[in-house]
Amino acid sequence: MGITSLPSTITTFPMPSEVMKQNREVVIAEEIGHGRVLTLNRPNNLNYVSEKVALTLGQKLEKYEKDDNAKFVILKGAGRTFSAGGDLERIYDASVYRIYWLFYHIHTYKKPHIALVHGLSMGGGVGLMAPMKFSVVTEKAFCSTPEANLGYHPDCGLSYILSRLPGRLGEYLGLTGV
Repeated sequence: MGITSLPSTITTFPMPSEVMKQNREVVIAEEIGHGRVLTLNRPNNLNYVSEKVALTLGQKLEKYEKDDNAKFVILKGAGRTFSAGGDLERIYDASVYRIYWLFYHIHTYKKPHIALVHGLSMGGGVGLMAPMKFSVVTEKAFCSTPEANLGYHPDCGLSYILSRLPGRLGEYLGLTGV
């Protein structure tokens, strides 16, 4: 199944004031009661996963995994997109190791973790949400692994995860022939 276009109506969520700051953090970390909320904060760049984002997410996840007060972690994206995947400019340099380590860490995370997905989630963005204990998606969510349509094998463990989703959901996300 090929994906040829994006949906014409992608919901835009109002951005909190900290997102609008010029010199902003790439990941906003909040501690709310026993919950920990990590917000990908690159809305102008579709919340792509750069080396800095992967490092920050990894550090926060490790911290929360050891914190007895943290009972669960929520991951979400700022703006109209969850995550458009990896930073393609740097995909083949040293940052690829850090990004793969982050995805492995999410797969093996010991505490409940939840992805709140709205808008676009592609490639590495699906790699962030698929291994979560729970993925909550809105009716405006659009998920795909376009690399599969180009003949590439999906990375981040997606070929394993997508082929085991219920029904034919993995096929709809772009991994045909599962």
